[in-house]
Amino acid sequence: MQSVNERIKVLYVDDEEGNLMAFRASFRRDFEVTVAKSPVEALAWLAENTVHVVISDQRMPGMTGSEFLAQVRKRWPKVVRLLLTGYSDIQAVVDAINLGGIHAYITKPWDPTDLKLRVEQAHEVHQLRAQRDRLFERYRQVFDSSGDPILIMDDQGHFKEMNPAARQLLCLAPAAPPGELSTYVSDVPAMFRRMRKQRQGTSYLNVDITLSVPNGPTVDCLITATHVGRDSQGNSLYQAMIKDITDRKKEEDQLRKLNRDLDKRVTIRTKQLMEALDDLGAFSYSVAHDLRSPLKNIKVISDHLSSMASMRADEEERDLADRIHRGASRLLTLVDDLLRFSRTDSKNTEMADVDAAAVMGECIRELPSSPDGVQFILPAPGEAIIHADPAMVKAVLTNLLANAVKFTRERRDARIELGHQHDGDSEVIWVKDNGVGFDNDKKDQVFGVFKRLHTSARFEGTGIGLALVSRIMKKHEGTCWAEGNPGEGATIFLRFPARGTDMRQTA
Repeated sequence: MQSVNERIKVLYVDDEEGNLMAFRASFRRDFEVTVAKSPVEALAWLAENTVHVVISDQRMPGMTGSEFLAQVRKRWPKVVRLLLTGYSDIQAVVDAINLGGIHAYITKPWDPTDLKLRVEQAHEVHQLRAQRDRLFERYRQVFDSSGDPILIMDDQGHFKEMNPAARQLLCLAPAAPPGELSTYVSDVPAMFRRMRKQRQGTSYLNVDITLSVPNGPTVDCLITATHVGRDSQGNSLYQAMIKDITDRKKEEDQLRKLNRDLDKRVTIRTKQLMEALDDLGAFSYSVAHDLRSPLKNIKVISDHLSSMASMRADEEERDLADRIHRGASRLLTLVDDLLRFSRTDSKNTEMADVDAAAVMGECIRELPSSPDGVQFILPAPGEAIIHADPAMVKAVLTNLLANAVKFTRERRDARIELGHQHDGDSEVIWVKDNGVGFDNDKKDQVFGVFKRLHTSARFEGTGIGLALVSRIMKKHEGTCWAEGNPGEGATIFLRFPARGTDMRQTA
C-alpha cells in the first residue's frame, strides 16, 4: 500500500541512549527514523510533525509506554502504535492494548528482521485505515447529499441511520430518533416475504411497498435493499434505497382508467360500426338485387326497339335503342360485380389443395369468346399447388384473366403467363401480361373499389374486379400486389400462406 516515493516515517521513544542509537543504525536506510528520549519530548515533536508509526518502550521514568501510547491514541488516532516490552510485562501489554489500542507488541531484545516486518505491516495498516476513512467519507458525502431517501436498518426493522432525504420523506425532524419500520408499514412480515421473492444475491430489488407516514401522506415506493454486514449484536444490517413512485402510481391508475374507458367506447363504436356495416351490406345487396329486373327489362325492350327500328329502316331510332342497350348492359355488369363483392365477406373459406394451373385452364375455356392470337403460358400440372378455397381461387383467376385479356387486345403478340414460386412459409402465384401496363407510381390504387387507371372509353370495366381479388386474399390471410410500366405489361402477385401457417406479410 506504500507509494513508490514515500518512506515510512517512524518515531521511536526510549529512555536508553544505546537503544535509540541501535534503532537508528538498524533502520535508517529502510525508514525515515526519528527518536525521542522521553514521552514528553515525543509528544512535543508529534504536535508539530506527522508520522506513520510510533514505537515506544514500556519502562520509562515519569510515564510508561502504555500511558504514552494512550495519549497518542487520543490525540492522533490514525497513527499506528507498537509497544516494546519484556516477557514479564504481560500486564503492560494488556494496558497497552486496552488504553493505547496498540497494533502489536514486540519483545526485547528485538530481532531486526522481525521488527522491520512489524513496522511495514503497521504502516500497511495505517494506509488501509486511511483508505477506509477516505472511502467512508466519500460514502458519507453521497449518503448525505443523495436526493433519494437512504436508510440503514437491521433485520428486525429498526432504523439505525437515515439521510436527510429519508427524514424528509418520513416527515422526521433532523434531531428525531430514526424509529422503526412497523411505524410506517402495517404488515412488516408480509413485506419481508415480498423482499425474499425479489432477492438476487445479497440484494432485494424493486420491492413494491406503501409507507403510511403518521400525520402525513401515504407514499408508494420501490425499495432496493442490500446486505452490508452485521451490528455489534449480530443483527444483519441493510442499506435501503427508496424511490418515491406515488406520482407514477397515480399516472398509471389514471392511464388504466382511461384505457378502460377507451375500451368501453371502442367496444360500443365497434358494435355500432358492425351493425352499420351489416345494414349497409344488406342495403347494397337489396338495391343491387332489385336493380337487376328493371335493367333486364330495359335491355330486352331496347333489343325489341332496335329490331323494330331496323324493320322500319329508322337509323336514328336504332342508334338510340343500341345506346340504351349498351348502358343497361354496363349497369347489369356493375350490379353483378357488386353482388359478388358483397357476398365475399359472408362466405366462409373451405380450404383445400388447389392446382392453380388447372383452375386457370378452366377459366380460359370458359372465356365468353376465345381471344385470337393470345399465347397462354401455364405451369405443368401439379407444379402450382396452393392451399386455398377452390371457388374463391377460381373467382380470383377469372378476374385476373379477364383483365389480362382486356389489356392485351391491342397487341398482335399478346402473351399471358401464370407463374408459381414457393417462398418460405408461403406460395406465390402471379398473372403476367404484356399489355398496356400502368404507371407503377399508382400501383397502390390498383386494388381500390371503383379505382380505374385507364379511361372507360378505351377499356370497359367497373373497377371492382381487383378490389374483389384483394378482399378474397385478405380472407385467406394472404396479400396481393401489382407491378407494371406503361407499354410493358402488368403483373399481379398473390401470396397464399402454406398449410397450417398464419401469414400476415406485406409485399
